[in-house]
Amino acid sequence: MDVDVLIVGAGPAGSTTARFCASEGIDVLMIDRRREIGYPVQCGELLPDTDEMYTIFPEGQDLKELFTLPSHLIQRTCDNIDLISPGGKTYRCEFKSHVLDRRFFDKHLVDLAINAGSRLSMDSSLLSLENGIARTTLGNIKAKVIVGADGPNSKTMRQTGMDDSRMNYPAVTCQAKGSFEPVVKMYFGSVAPGGYGWIIPKASGANIGIGFNPRIFKGRPRTVFDKFMATMDCEYGDLTMGLVPMSGPASSTVRENVLLVGDAAGQVMATNGGGIPTAMIAGRIAGKTIAEHLAGKCSLSVYEKRWREVMEKPLRTALSTRRLADIFFLNDRLLGMSMRILGRRGLDRAIRCKRILF
Repeated sequence: MDVDVLIVGAGPAGSTTARFCASEGIDVLMIDRRREIGYPVQCGELLPDTDEMYTIFPEGQDLKELFTLPSHLIQRTCDNIDLISPGGKTYRCEFKSHVLDRRFFDKHLVDLAINAGSRLSMDSSLLSLENGIARTTLGNIKAKVIVGADGPNSKTMRQTGMDDSRMNYPAVTCQAKGSFEPVVKMYFGSVAPGGYGWIIPKASGANIGIGFNPRIFKGRPRTVFDKFMATMDCEYGDLTMGLVPMSGPASSTVRENVLLVGDAAGQVMATNGGGIPTAMIAGRIAGKTIAEHLAGKCSLSVYEKRWREVMEKPLRTALSTRRLADIFFLNDRLLGMSMRILGRRGLDRAIRCKRILF
């Protein structure tokens, strides 16, 4: 099979890339190993408001094009985030965000890509890349450009040798029943060693989970999750486990005719684990660059330059903050003291990927 563009993974990164490729009349095929788009849900389902994203990524352009969503995809809108220290002190930061239904949100993004002309094959996997040919469960596919949007354990990344020695944080999430305050809550300390626990309220119930640093706690993710949930008075189900890349952006995201987008490229905010907006911003840049490349207007490596101009500085700042925080995460008392020193203003800057010492 011959295609112009093969995209491995149909999450927010892959589907956004596909949408902006296909809208230029390019033959795009997305493959995804899952049987259902958007399921299982392996994230907190939180999307910052567009104005907040301009604050985090001031070089971003026309973000409303990406993040203006149908109302039925938004479960709840929150105006604040509570950062809760190991000792229970709460620092409330103003931060407007929207809680998504990821199952329908991801389907919406795929629909946009298909409506633009992309094709999709579910329950299909990349097996290997050899001499520019993608060996897949559909058979061999020859593509002019191959996009790795296949997550933190990206096979595309490994097959092309762009495999950075990155660290992935285990994360466990669930869908909880009950009534929850309309405020996002993040819990720090030994309840989630080196990471944080969260409660993200939805229209009915909440997305609750934890993510932790495997260098600080080397046990089973379920152990940390059960300890955290023991502090909650609620029923829950739909338990899922995943990984969040927390080592910052990959040193290289383009090699020959292959490029990486989203979690596969390490395009995640290391202070809060957010990856949906970065995946979509990079996906649009990738899609437009690929279209120009196939029209003979630029090299594929221009993608690297373009996404770094928009996102690298905030992502690197967030990574530096997370590395500094790792020192204090080793001890609850030390962590509580550091949060008191930073105060609400410093913590507010941290969640927005700004320098905390300024």
